[in-house]
Amino acid sequence: MITWLRKVNRSKNYILKRAKLRLKLNLLSTAVALARRSPADRDSDTNHLVIPFISKGIGDAVVIGGIVDTLVKNGYRVSVIADKRTHFLFREWNNLEGLYFYDPDNKKPLFTALKKINPFVFIDSHEITVSNVDVFNLLRVVKPHRTIGFTDKYRVYDEVVTVKDRLAHISTRYVDLLQHLGIPATEYDYSIVIPDGDAEAARAFIRNTTDKKIVSFIPYGSVSERFFSDQQIEAIIRHMAKYQDAYHLVILGEQHKIKPIPDSANVTKNTTPSFFSAAQIIKDSALVISPDTSFVHVSKALNKRMICIYPYKILVAPADNADIWGPNYPLAAQVRLKERRVMDADVRPILELIDQQLSAIAQ
Repeated sequence: MITWLRKVNRSKNYILKRAKLRLKLNLLSTAVALARRSPADRDSDTNHLVIPFISKGIGDAVVIGGIVDTLVKNGYRVSVIADKRTHFLFREWNNLEGLYFYDPDNKKPLFTALKKINPFVFIDSHEITVSNVDVFNLLRVVKPHRTIGFTDKYRVYDEVVTVKDRLAHISTRYVDLLQHLGIPATEYDYSIVIPDGDAEAARAFIRNTTDKKIVSFIPYGSVSERFFSDQQIEAIIRHMAKYQDAYHLVILGEQHKIKPIPDSANVTKNTTPSFFSAAQIIKDSALVISPDTSFVHVSKALNKRMICIYPYKILVAPADNADIWGPNYPLAAQVRLKERRVMDADVRPILELIDQQLSAIAQ
């Protein structure tokens, strides 16, 4: 009875939160519509595009990197607004017109900077989430020259991109965006820039660790649903011991998370804390094993052979996370679980895939 009541209470809280969010977004969208520039004020054209990246993850940034590259190659100037989660990543891109920092506790400098660079086209390429409260408020204050979005549910966008298939991989809607802008694209590559210093730190770590081929293993994702259990981690490490004459297993992840995993003759934890150094280790790996989508997208950007594990997750029914945010390239073997947590899954199919992938490398 108590369990049932807790479940009912969680459902009520979720429904209430969603209702509050919809109300807030509706009020803000009305304010944006009232503040929007009239068509007469938009008679000048501009090739400057500004893309917000607020409350998004590293993997999302890697995915959108290919869009920036394609837009710049087609004559657009592109600027990005990012918060502390991804600002460091965009800082390494030398093809950006500008990079603006979003600080939720001090927005005035950003508003001032954006008003100064107007006219520009504001492109909100993300799904509607709680972060749109920040985005809509930004639109209300800054009043961009033109706005482009992916939904017509709210009165904030001058143009709405026609998404041909909302259940297809995320890359297809970015192709739809490119086509909306008149760029005849059918696909694009992800992008990541690894600074030279981080790349050298990673290479030094590898040189001091082994002269064998590297298999990178990321045991923990950004959320607990993507964590391997201790028993699963032990099983993978024990399985890799069969290949210790040819391969060395490198454990990647946040230092405090991977610290309890013991090093051994054929297993070493990465000691370079930089995300970019981890990306370089992936670049130098023969195989990557990951339940973390950030490293899935990094592996695609670097075209690395990979085994990626996706727990069952529906985004907005019937959109499946494993479809929309899947690896989407030939060298990736995707494990689609029926379980909602990686730690609840049978590890044996993953071990079999390791054998298959290492066999393919040896051929």
